[in-house]
Order: sequence, then C-alpha cells, then structure tokens
Amino acid sequence: MFESEAQLRQAVYDSAATFVGKTERTDRNDAVWIAAINRFSNLPTRAHYCASAFYYVHAINSVVLPVRGVGMVRSYFSQPKTIIYKRNGRGNQRIGLKPGRMDAVSLFASHIEGIAQDRYDPDEDDRVKCIGFNTSGGKGTKDGCYINFRKTSEIKAIANWISPYWKSFKPNAD
Repeated sequence: MFESEAQLRQAVYDSAATFVGKTERTDRNDAVWIAAINRFSNLPTRAHYCASAFYYVHAINSVVLPVRGVGMVRSYFSQPKTIIYKRNGRGNQRIGLKPGRMDAVSLFASHIEGIAQDRYDPDEDDRVKCIGFNTSGGKGTKDGCYINFRKTSEIKAIANWISPYWKSFKPNAD
C-alpha cells in the first residue's frame, strides 16, 4: 500500500487535512462529523475529540495505535519508547529521532495535535506547524479542526507512533 514511511505520514496528514475548517455547531463538541469520529472509537457523541480524531486519521490509514484510552490524551504519551521529545525542568530534551509529520504533540493541560510539517527541530525552531482537532483557529473562531503555529515553549512532549508501526511491517526499512 505505502512504499515508504514518508508516504504513510503524508496519508495520515492528508486524512486530517480533509477536516480543516470544519467547526462545531454551538461550541459544545456538536457536529455530525464529530459524532462520527467519536462513534468510530465507541466514545460518547459529544466527547472531547482532539485525541479521538488523532486516532481516527491514523486508523483509516491502517495505523492502529496501541493506546489504552483512545479519547484520553495522556494515553498517547504514556509509553516511554514512543517519546522523542520531552520538556523538563532543566530545559528541553530531544530523545532519538527528530520529530516529523503527524508525530503527536502534547500541549496545554490536556490537548493533542499532529505536526503538520516534514521535520521539526525543537532545539532550533521556536514554532511548529500543527494540525489539531477540538481547538480554535484564533480569537473569534469556533472550535473545530485548524492548522496553527504553536510555540515550542507550549509543547510538553512529542511522541512518534508511526515509525515503530512502520518498522513492525518493514523491519529493514529506514
């Protein structure tokens, strides 16, 4: 199906991008498209959907993320082997690979978005382009799906779920 990890990452991003600009009807997690995403993971129709949408765009591209709670942001950052960046008290720490397209970004108290650019270096770049669900597009916009630029200082952690998944099917691929 996919010839490279980069193609898989792009397909997941393209699936997420089909939702950009879609909004909630009344800012209460209420829209037909949100209900469908939540229903896909057996979550309540009006559940917060930043995590379930992140899961959904992976799943429709055959990437089944092995998280304990599809709708719980912390589930995406609970497996140390997937963490490639973590902000800590002594400064930022990149672990292993540089973050790439559709790696999971932990923001704020409990919010997840995907990186919307090919490569991001938190040691050099002060902003990262992200695609997120259950977020706004800035002041005066309804919550929905948007592409935003996030400050590196807002990022708590970044997890790479795609590379381990890809390597499980293509163990000799780089």
